[in-house]
Amino acid sequence: MRSEDQIKRMMIQLEQMVQRLDKAHNENEINEIKAKIEILEWVLDAPGGKYHVKN
Repeated sequence: MRSEDQIKRMMIQLEQMVQRLDKAHNENEINEIKAKIEILEWVLDAPGGKYHVKN
């Protein structure tokens, strides 16, 4: 399980990637990264809950 600090660092890295991709106008990758950020935000809000999604 990741620590809260690790999750926050990953969110910052992903947000920086979104900014770089936005300049390159890469919408598909931006949407994928934003989905990952949403999952990380959910994990921070519910650290004891199950958050693995089955495909």
